Amino acid sequence: MLVHDSLSKFNDHDLPENFVSIAVMIDPKNHEPRHAAILIRYKSVNYLHHYPGGSPPLVEDNFNESGWYIYKIVDSFSYNDPSDIASFLQYCRRVCKNSNITYSYIADGSAYTQTGDFASKQGLPEFGTCVGFCLNTLQGGMIDIESTILELSEWDDSNVDVTIGNRAQSKVMVKYTDLDWDLYNAFKKRITPLEYLCSAYFSSFPIAKNDITVIAKQVLEEIRLIYQN
Repeated sequence: MLVHDSLSKFNDHDLPENFVSIAVMIDPKNHEPRHAAILIRYKSVNYLHHYPGGSPPLVEDNFNESGWYIYKIVDSFSYNDPSDIASFLQYCRRVCKNSNITYSYIADGSAYTQTGDFASKQGLPEFGTCVGFCLNTLQGGMIDIESTILELSEWDDSNVDVTIGNRAQSKVMVKYTDLDWDLYNAFKKRITPLEYLCSAYFSSFPIAKNDITVIAKQVLEEIRLIYQN
């Protein structure tokens, strides 16, 4: 799989007028992905769809920043047809408007409907991280995905940040007093922003965790090369 020269640094290159991309914010200290987003370009205007975690999800219009976002364009959208990108952008706006997401390390294969409503797959409320929110958005907006983007059963909670996880669970306890905690813990897992970025290299779904692991080191090296230049 070709990884070299496959990523773009925000506003570093001449961009197509229309695209949807899997994007991550890069930590300036270690040059590793630390936040997930979907970067949309429609008629040469940039939009960032993401879930900050401490505030509700949003689409940032006329998005612009100083180069700490890396992205890879998703091939599942028709870039020759701007209406395809426009439809996805409006879908993202509906998702953000309707979302009642609570930050938690939960990944259960849920998605958003075309009306922007959360469709729970396992009976849990709307939970997620920045990565989970973006995956659920993409899953609902990419018509060629019938199951899930990732083979979620292959991920677990082994790399969950305990401090953040406990803080999140405390907020969940207040918001959902009658939550089924056995069900909650059954789908507690963390997908990292790097793994999320790696998913952009695949077009067959669901993607196995091992396939992500195989290219993750190369993708991270590619990111660091970009910032060394």
